[in-house]
Amino acid sequence: MFDGLVNRLERLFAISEVIRESGRRPVTAARLADRFGVTRRTIERDLASLREAGAPLVGEPGRSGGAVSLDAAATSVVALSPPQVTALLIAVAAAGADAPYSDDARAASDLLVHSLAPTTRDSVASLRKRIRGPVGQVRAKARVRRTTEEAVRRGLVVNLTYLDAESTLTERSVEAIGFYSGADAWYLIGFCELRSAGRIFRLDRIESARLTKRPIKERDVDEVLGWTPGEVASP
Repeated sequence: MFDGLVNRLERLFAISEVIRESGRRPVTAARLADRFGVTRRTIERDLASLREAGAPLVGEPGRSGGAVSLDAAATSVVALSPPQVTALLIAVAAAGADAPYSDDARAASDLLVHSLAPTTRDSVASLRKRIRGPVGQVRAKARVRRTTEEAVRRGLVVNLTYLDAESTLTERSVEAIGFYSGADAWYLIGFCELRSAGRIFRLDRIESARLTKRPIKERDVDEVLGWTPGEVASP
């Protein structure tokens, strides 16, 4: 029985690994539920999340029902060299734990390393041992970061409790437009309904964030940001 204390992100990663290792053989939701010690409904929600994240899963009809396997048409193999893999891992680490979607980046990194051929994995491990760099300090609240990530992804208004540079606490409804990486921190790019203008909100100064069901208006990211430094570009 899988450890029930493992968090959902780790379970999603583990489920994807079970399905990947099964290849084209369908895996039932009942089997996954038994494997991970959760209900079938929980597994069905996890599978929906994996599909939404882009996992090439297809449903398999039959008496067992709820079976899934990899979509042969959507599955491809990409060969990366040890330096290429190492460069991606360095980029994920350098972005820091406050970076938007950093949880997903770390999960993807783990999945990438796990899927490597043994010789390639050993070469990557050898290269990583030769590299040194600063360890990013986690400053933004994890719940705040995840809520703003979801708001940007889904294009929704988010209600913020924000502590500005003058230590003034305000309540704001903000259209979540995107994210900006400054020299000192990560910021949420938003159209602030309180100020009726574009603003950036430093993630570590957001005391709380609550997702609403209100969709944002279609706005140009750079126009909301108000200025575009020469070194800023989309990843």
